[in-house]
Amino acid sequence: MSGLDRFSLEGRAALVTGGSRGIGRAIAIAFAGAGAKVAVSSRKAEACQAVVDEITAAGGTAISVPGHAGRAEDIARTVGATMEAFGRLDILVNNAATNPQFGPLVEAAESAFDKVYEVNVKGVWMFASEAYRAWMRDHGGSIINIASIGGLKSEPLLGAYGSSKAAVVSLTRTMAREMGGQGVRVNAIAPGLIRTDFARVLVETPEIHDRAVRATAIGRVGEPDEIAGAALFLASDAASYVDGTVLVVDGGATA
Repeated sequence: MSGLDRFSLEGRAALVTGGSRGIGRAIAIAFAGAGAKVAVSSRKAEACQAVVDEITAAGGTAISVPGHAGRAEDIARTVGATMEAFGRLDILVNNAATNPQFGPLVEAAESAFDKVYEVNVKGVWMFASEAYRAWMRDHGGSIINIASIGGLKSEPLLGAYGSSKAAVVSLTRTMAREMGGQGVRVNAIAPGLIRTDFARVLVETPEIHDRAVRATAIGRVGEPDEIAGAALFLASDAASYVDGTVLVVDGGATA
């Protein structure tokens, strides 16, 4: 297998949560470009379908599987629909996340804190569990959890989100230990500040944007495609000996 062939996802099926925009959309498109059949999932069917249409117009194969990433019944249905369409599930990207809380952690509303953990932590665990039972337990696979550098260091005003991403890091490492012997690799990506709708308030608030840029070695915020490249590596055979790691993609902000 040549160097480039090791990055091919030909013959594999992937499910990308939060796949209708930003980082998830970039990953779904990158996976399809590498030959994977891709199930695009998010809460809104129309948004998922827009990405599916983009992939199919480029000659790829994709389906829309809308669902809420914090609800067990939606997660089971999403994984089931992916299996029904593709007959397999080799790659799971847990990208769906929420953050309704911005401000001092001690002032966070209980409902906001619960919402963050419902999607960002419980959703990751439930999606991984469903994918494992549906296909990966018997056939192996790759699970990629999108964490954040906010889960590796404290970030004032983003405490609930940061702590949820720290939990994602812990889940990633534990699942890697538990499933590695069955051919399931579990890794995480910890992005820095990326130019997405999700991070719009951070990118478009000059004080926050400028502080984040100053913290990087590269001197700018990141783009979704730059996270997609890391995800393609972790999903592919090029990362066959990479398990339980947290790949930081932050322009040198934590260097």
